[in-house]
Amino acid sequence: MYYSPVPLLIIRADAPALIEVNGHPAGECGADSHIALPLSDSGDYYVALLPLFDREDARLYPVTRKISFENGSIRSRPAPDVGICSWPGGVFELTMRAGRLRCDSACRIPYRIDHIEPRLGSRTFQLTLYYETGLKLSIEESNRALGGYALGEGESGSLDVLEFGGVPYVAAHTQGKYGERLLLLSAAMEEALDLSAQTVRIEAGSVEAIDPLGTLLGHERRIRYEYEKGGGFVPSPAETGFFTRAPRAPRGTLERAIAFAEAVREGFEAEAMSYLADDLAASISFDALREFLGTFTAARPPISDGSGRFLGLIAQEDGNLSCARLYEFEFAEDGRIENITEA
Repeated sequence: MYYSPVPLLIIRADAPALIEVNGHPAGECGADSHIALPLSDSGDYYVALLPLFDREDARLYPVTRKISFENGSIRSRPAPDVGICSWPGGVFELTMRAGRLRCDSACRIPYRIDHIEPRLGSRTFQLTLYYETGLKLSIEESNRALGGYALGEGESGSLDVLEFGGVPYVAAHTQGKYGERLLLLSAAMEEALDLSAQTVRIEAGSVEAIDPLGTLLGHERRIRYEYEKGGGFVPSPAETGFFTRAPRAPRGTLERAIAFAEAVREGFEAEAMSYLADDLAASISFDALREFLGTFTAARPPISDGSGRFLGLIAQEDGNLSCARLYEFEFAEDGRIENITEA
């Protein structure tokens, strides 16, 4: 089922697009659909992506990339914006990315988001958080500019004065499409802490930076920054758990296999072993499981497989080149995994 008699090119795109190969239309694809084409063992292929729609924040433009094969293998590294994953049996999965021209900021009128005038010691400052092709923070004293910060992408935020260990700090907390940022400034307007994460929050007198691990269940990694007098904000060791959301339960055999593989990858021994049937769990150690599955960055089924039994573990080889190892899972009646073999 997974071994093609001739090399096969699978084409995906990060946006709905028409695909042309060597000047001929090959069909339409997107992030959730693909095109499959037979390849010769050796030759050059010029793949063009023509976007069908723009995005809210960007105009998408066509790109053409050259992919070369020799004796059934990639002959040379493709362009950096192209991803290629090699699957068993001569299947090459190509991910194309449309070109982008940002268009959301060009016509936006600058506006003020927040303004405070804190008195810190003997000095009074004027701080303004505003939007102008991104978030900016201006710092003034007695109508004299002292400096400012470009805080990156986003459209909202707030300014406040917070105390840690009895010491006041100005806090600029901003939110954007891809996460949050917290900038803490001392009474001398010097940077004390600057954090960016999916979620940045203050809990029980400490600052927390929380990012998703990208797992099916939604695991998160949290780092706390505790204030120490004379030492500033000191990070604690990273913790893993579910801090902003409840875990998502896997549905069906395929999701159980993915959740198991991700637990092994992240080193979650108790969770990984819980997906195994009793006999299999008793016959293999966690270290042996990690060695068997090897190093990988992602887990997903092969193209067009709906059985829920096969899983590809994607390992980064070099830059934008990756390789998939294929595993077959067998499940007990209660849904737990009772056998795993490399397909």
